Amino acid sequence: MVREAIEGVATPEVQVQILHRALHMAREHEIPAEGERLHRFVDKHLRIAMEFYLGNAATDAVMQNLEPMLMFAETIGSRPPQRDDHEDPMRDRGRERSRSGVSRKHSGQPPESSTSKYPTIQPLGSALPMVFVATRDQSRFEAIAEKVGSAAAVQQIEDVVAFLDNVRATASLSPLLVIDCVQASVQPSTIATLAHELPKSSAVLVWGATEKHRALTDLVASDRGWFRCGIEAKPGDVAALIQMLLGK
Repeated sequence: MVREAIEGVATPEVQVQILHRALHMAREHEIPAEGERLHRFVDKHLRIAMEFYLGNAATDAVMQNLEPMLMFAETIGSRPPQRDDHEDPMRDRGRERSRSGVSRKHSGQPPESSTSKYPTIQPLGSALPMVFVATRDQSRFEAIAEKVGSAAAVQQIEDVVAFLDNVRATASLSPLLVIDCVQASVQPSTIATLAHELPKSSAVLVWGATEKHRALTDLVASDRGWFRCGIEAKPGDVAALIQMLLGK
């Protein structure tokens, strides 16, 4: 229903930009299905993203159409959990420990997982240069990674949340971003929109951009940190260019 509401006021390209921006701000991989998470996503993050692209009037109209869904989401989220008539003995022991002031310490507890389905890279003290390839074509990615070899750590990126999370996590390593416009895993228009959020130390290689990717090619022309190779370039050509940009 969220997507349908946006379709009435925005072009397909702008719809993608709105949803990507809202999902990134909410740190969600997809639109929440129900409950408080859905209400928060629509009323806060989606509203902000729509106001950015469409202005207040169109946003207010969409929010008014979504109001019944939000009310239902609140109803779902406020339902108390079903009581289990069979008491769990382990739960009783936990209550007894709580009353006595004794609690169990958990050592080595794993950190909270990322909202993206792809893990965030954590740079090491002597880490290799980082290269992120935004492509949905596994064979193109593997060919680049093989050619780059030990010159850099190469990782495939398949959603916008992972893209931004990983770039920020490795900002100190001056990451290189490769945007595959032919087999795009992250919409090139979204990359152009979020360009101002990339670390200043990062570099961007736009691969296979055409006239429909004008927003990206304009950035190549205006920013010294952006580079471009043609649609005819093979993964091996891209890998050679990566090595050149890394000074290898």
